[in-house]
Amino acid sequence: MTIVKSLGAALVAVAVAGAALPEQALADSKSNWDKATTALVFGLAGGAELKTLSLHDNTGQLQFFETMGATLALSEGLKSVVHKKRPDGSGNDSFPSGHAALAFAAASYFDIRYGAENKVLVPVFYGAAALTAIGRVEAKKHYAGDVAAGALIGIAMAHVFTNPHVSVYPTGDGVGVNYTRHF
Repeated sequence: MTIVKSLGAALVAVAVAGAALPEQALADSKSNWDKATTALVFGLAGGAELKTLSLHDNTGQLQFFETMGATLALSEGLKSVVHKKRPDGSGNDSFPSGHAALAFAAASYFDIRYGAENKVLVPVFYGAAALTAIGRVEAKKHYAGDVAAGALIGIAMAHVFTNPHVSVYPTGDGVGVNYTRHF
């Protein structure tokens, strides 16, 4: 999947997640959104990591750590240079959203590495990442541009460091190899 297709999928996921939020959830406190988005980031990273571990995918493991590490380093590095005040006034590290960056990095890593074999889970991962981005704005921790920049960083880092998974499987008269690369 190209970066443009990833961005398109992310935008659709944001729209769907935003439309699907019940009114009660939107009325919840900033603290609840803050906690929920942190849980979503850990859940997304954990889900991607569990898939990697379940396949004993050592190459994927390295790519996962590179993707997440580069995403964290870039987003935190930008925060330390930009010094943008948060909407709730709690600090000057609003740009970019690290939560959105890590959520979209995990979703994009999963999509690139295992999406061809797990087409049903890819929208779930992007939907959870989109909900993370929406929740950061609702928690008054970031502005929309902050989460958009974070999403772009996460998606870009996944595309830089992640390659599709190659699977080998037995057939009736030998072995088959499945390699899928989205263009």
